[in-house]
Amino acid sequence: MPVGAEVYRSVDESDELSSGDIAFLSLARTRLIGETPPGESFDPIGRIASYPRPGLLPLPHDREVAVDTMFGLVITHSCEIDRQKNMDATADHFDCRLTVAPIVPEPAVTLIGPAGVDQTVNWAAIEANAPVASLFLPSIPDVSILAPGLDALPWPRAFADLRGLTTVSRGMVRADRLCGLAPDYVGIMQRQLARFFTWRDLARHELVEAMVGRRIVHAIPLNTKGDRLRVALTADDGSSVTVEMRAG
Repeated sequence: MPVGAEVYRSVDESDELSSGDIAFLSLARTRLIGETPPGESFDPIGRIASYPRPGLLPLPHDREVAVDTMFGLVITHSCEIDRQKNMDATADHFDCRLTVAPIVPEPAVTLIGPAGVDQTVNWAAIEANAPVASLFLPSIPDVSILAPGLDALPWPRAFADLRGLTTVSRGMVRADRLCGLAPDYVGIMQRQLARFFTWRDLARHELVEAMVGRRIVHAIPLNTKGDRLRVALTADDGSSVTVEMRAG
């Protein structure tokens, strides 16, 4: 299980924005009126969590905007964060929207089962980053060690929910950053993103996991089937695995 001191880093107001930054944000999502999370059907080894009670803005045709004010994790890759800067746009015209994932702390986690019945949350699976749709964020006893201007408060264990990805302005992130993820844990975040976007449909994901840490020496494309791509991978120790991915 990752330890808080190994996962987080302090950020200074002058630091460039980066993947893994954590900020206190208002995150909006459009939904049907009263729509709730989909229960256990999405991720049987993990959980489907309810968010804090959102502020609601009614829309026509039985729809609404739900706004949750909560911490969010910056997902966007750093080169995308600096895209407009690299195009010589002035700082006044930066409007590179950053993709963020809502951070759901333990006190706010509810697993919604059949018929709306609460169920036990599998934190062992979450802490191991077993669910593809979440990134575990460990607790720390005192958040002021990362942000000295804050009162001494604990940071509970939590997870970033990749199913809730949305965009916010870079100005909001810069104004309300708390801390960031350490470089090594940003690598784990990127691995979770690859699993979430690419490998969700693999029936034998454990074979791919066994390749982690090895060097791929051959990647041979095989026949495609519709929107799926099959690739044979061979590692430097001679082991191999064939993976099938959605191409789009």
